[in-house]
Amino acid sequence: MVTYEELLQRQIIKKLETVEKEKYVSFHEFNYQFDLESAQKFLEINNSKYAVIAGYYAVLNVTLWYFAKYFNLKISEESTGVHTNCFIVLEKFVKTENLKKKIIELLDKARQEFVSFTILKQRSEETLPLMLKQSADKRKRYTYYSSERELPKHDDQLNEAKSFIENIVKPYLSILENLKC
Repeated sequence: MVTYEELLQRQIIKKLETVEKEKYVSFHEFNYQFDLESAQKFLEINNSKYAVIAGYYAVLNVTLWYFAKYFNLKISEESTGVHTNCFIVLEKFVKTENLKKKIIELLDKARQEFVSFTILKQRSEETLPLMLKQSADKRKRYTYYSSERELPKHDDQLNEAKSFIENIVKPYLSILENLKC
């Protein structure tokens, strides 16, 4: 797998230009909020596929927003794709001492706020990259055919999509929105 340092070196991750930062941050902030609203509307009309897809994009866009706003980073889709590049950047930053403690506190807060939310890793801070990966995997499952797996029945899909939005998407957004540097 490509490393954070390689992405920097190849300028796939780079510092945002001052003139572009406000526009870039606003773009991703609007998109993650819109994606969450869309996911909830799709659930209301029993469309689990698009609820999952919109939920995933809320997670991706809040990640792009967060790194732009607080670290002045623009994460490109070049090379391995924006999804993988975000994962690599997030995985790198959650291990920094200045964020680790804050992330652990926010994970505990999320566990209280979102009843079914659980911390998925022994090193709690590593739960965030795992949530991003699970979101991408869930989107792929609902988007791409695989002979190795089948989607559950419609009612089960809807329950799965609701659970995904409530237990992954909303807590993830809440954590990143409150993870100030």
